[in-house]
Amino acid sequence: MKKGASLRREEEGRGLVDHLFSLLRSVKLTILLLILLAILSIVGTLITQNATPQEYVARYGVSLYEVLNFFNLFDMYHSGWFTAILLLLVLNLIACSLQRIPTILKQVLRSSDRKGIETSELKNLPFVERLGRLPFSENMEEEIRRYVRKSFGPCEKVETQAAVTLYCEKGRFSRLGVPLTHLSVVIILLGAILGSWYGFKGFVNIVEGEATDHIYLRVRDREIPRSLGFSVRCDDFQLIFYDLPGKTEKHVKEYVSHLTILEDGKEVLKQAIKVNHPLHYKGLAFYQSSYGALHDATVDVVWRDNKREKVTLKLSEGETTPIPDSNMFLRLLRYTPQVHNLGEGIQVALLGPNQPPQAFWLVRGAPLFEPPGGGTIAFRLEGIEAREYTGLQVTKDPGVWIVWFGCGLMILGLFWAFFFSHQRLWVRIPLDSSKEEIILAGSTNKNRLGFERTFTKLADDIRSRLGR
Repeated sequence: MKKGASLRREEEGRGLVDHLFSLLRSVKLTILLLILLAILSIVGTLITQNATPQEYVARYGVSLYEVLNFFNLFDMYHSGWFTAILLLLVLNLIACSLQRIPTILKQVLRSSDRKGIETSELKNLPFVERLGRLPFSENMEEEIRRYVRKSFGPCEKVETQAAVTLYCEKGRFSRLGVPLTHLSVVIILLGAILGSWYGFKGFVNIVEGEATDHIYLRVRDREIPRSLGFSVRCDDFQLIFYDLPGKTEKHVKEYVSHLTILEDGKEVLKQAIKVNHPLHYKGLAFYQSSYGALHDATVDVVWRDNKREKVTLKLSEGETTPIPDSNMFLRLLRYTPQVHNLGEGIQVALLGPNQPPQAFWLVRGAPLFEPPGGGTIAFRLEGIEAREYTGLQVTKDPGVWIVWFGCGLMILGLFWAFFFSHQRLWVRIPLDSSKEEIILAGSTNKNRLGFERTFTKLADDIRSRLGR
C-alpha cells in the first residue's frame, strides 16, 4: 500500500511539473507578457520616474500618489514585480526554445536521411514535376546535374537498384534563425536585469578648478552620497554659441567640460566631454548633463551692542557657515539678479538654537539689515562672486555590453530567419524508363513563391535540354 501511494504521489508530482512546463512554454503566455511589458513601458513613460514626493503630490494628489507609490510605479524599472515579469519572459522563451531545439538541431547538423526516397514519397512533396521517360545514360545524368548545380548548388548522388537520385540542399542553417532570435531576446533581458540590479545613475555638480570623489544618487526625496574610489576634476567649462549675424540673442550650440581623473592625487586621464560624448572610466560613464553658476557672497556681521567686533563671512551657495562668537549659523539659500527691483541679492537663513529658521533677503549696496527677532545682530551684503559649474550625470550599467551583444545576435537571427530558407531538391532518374518517369521534386520551409519560381524554371530548362 505504501509503495502504491508513493508511486501515485510521484505520478501526481510529474503531472504537476508537466502541466507547469506546458503552461510555461505556451505562446499565449508569451503574447500576454509582451503586451503587459508594452503597457508598462507606456506607463513608465507617462509617469516621471524617481521624482520627489512633493512633485508627485502636486501632480496627482495625495490619494492617487499613495496608490501609485504602493505599486512602486515611481521607480517601476527597479521594482521587484517588473523584474519578475522579465524573468518569467526569459523562462518562457527558454521553455519554448527547448521544445523545438532538438528537432531543429537534427535538421541542421545531420545530413538528410531522405536523400534516396522512393517515387511514392516524392509525389507527396509540395513541389513535383514529371520530366518524362528517357533512357538512362551518364550524359543525361551529367546534363541534369549541371542544371541543378547552377540553380541549387552541388548535388549528392544516391544510387539504388532502381534509380539514381540527385539530392541537393541549401540554407540548412537558416533554421537557426528563430532560436537564435529567441536566445538574443533572453540575453537582452538578462542584461537589462543585471543592469537594474547592479547599475545606478547619479549626478554631481563640480565647480571649475575643483574636484570631487563622490556623487549623489537620488532616491525619492533623498540624495545619497556614493564614493567613486577616485577623484574627478573640472579643469574648465565652455559654452559655445551659434554665430548668428545680425541677431543679438545668443543660442547655445554646445557645452564642453574638460575633466581630469585623479588616482591618489595623480592625473591618469584627461578628456573633454560634450552632450552624448561621455568619459568612460572603470565602468562608469560621465555624461554632460547641465551647467550653471554657484554664487559666493561676502557678508558683514555687525553686533548692535558693540560688545563684539564686526566679522566678515564668506558664504557659498547651499552651504551653512557658523557665525563666530555665537551659537548661530548663516546659510546662503539662493542668488537672484533682481530683488524687488532693488538690484542683485541673496536669500539667507539665520539658524539658531531654540528658534525656527528665519529667511530674509540681503541686497547688494543696501544698508545694514536687522532681521526681526534677530536680537543684537545685523547684516550687510558686501559682494557677490559667481563660479561656473558643470553638472554631470554618472551612470554604471554592467549589463550594457550584454545587451549590445544580444542586439547583434538578434540582427543575425532575424537576417537568417527572414532572408534565407531551407530548400531541398530531388531528381529521381529511373534506370528503366519503361517503368517510371524522371521526377523533379522539392520542398522549402518558407518563401514558397521564390522557391516555386526557381523550381519551375529548373524544370523548364531540363525539359528543354532533354528535348521534352
